[in-house]
Amino acid sequence: MKKLLLNITLFAEPKLPTDGTHELPYRFATTINKILRKKNLLRNTAGRTYEGSPQSGAVKIPVRDTEVSVGDYDVVTGVTLGTSATTYLTVTVDKNVAVNELIDGYEAAAVPDGLIAQRLVSGAYSLESNAEADFIAELKSGGTESTNVTALTKTTAYASIVTEIGELLKIGVEQESIKVAITSDLETLLLQDTNYTNTASTVGSERAMNGVINLIRGCEVYRSDKLGLINTTNNVEFVVYSTDYAQAGDEWLVMPQINDLKNGTHIGASALQGRWVYFNKVTRATGVRIKRDSAS
Repeated sequence: MKKLLLNITLFAEPKLPTDGTHELPYRFATTINKILRKKNLLRNTAGRTYEGSPQSGAVKIPVRDTEVSVGDYDVVTGVTLGTSATTYLTVTVDKNVAVNELIDGYEAAAVPDGLIAQRLVSGAYSLESNAEADFIAELKSGGTESTNVTALTKTTAYASIVTEIGELLKIGVEQESIKVAITSDLETLLLQDTNYTNTASTVGSERAMNGVINLIRGCEVYRSDKLGLINTTNNVEFVVYSTDYAQAGDEWLVMPQINDLKNGTHIGASALQGRWVYFNKVTRATGVRIKRDSAS
């Protein structure tokens, strides 16, 4: 498994008209995106190496498992011409969600700034809840189950994570792309192990502000309160995954804006309205390791 080189900006800026009429929707979208970045701890780590626009309904993700071959060069005959091993996985942008928050008692032009801010936070929370849960569910459905299904203890938790990281390293996944997502219960166990607590000071302030709580085998660790959402009949304790093979993308389809409600039933009311499209995709099952406390 090899690292892809294309890089896409996190939470792509909304596509705007050029007539100067959409300054407020742009500000609203930017505000919501900033809130999403802080709340979507795991989805924010996803790779964004896709080509195309989510607005179009599908994107292409370059997938390559081999590097460019190197051969001996002969000054007379040259060198054998190789072919590309890159293929493109077409991913449907299958998530189309909306925010439609009623603001009663105010027409759009009269909504106080404080109320606008509160509605933007509410809208961001609604989008975050859906997108993060969907990303976690994709990790589960597209990943590989660990063969270790024994419930972890304070003496085995750290070693188990180290082992699963090693499984990715052995197949060529680059260390800096590997992330570890743990539950609050597992963190409680890890905090009783000096192997874990002795490395807490190496995180650094920048990583800490982005939600990183520790490093294990040089890989960033995140605590996710939503990690239990990938459960079926047993408990997920942690997930180790490569961001090269856990992909995500999103875009505003309809920019968020406060609009007057003229539906024949509401009087003197408005709403924050907008539509957002996104996708989550595990492109290689071997790039995601799921650890449960019992067999599936």
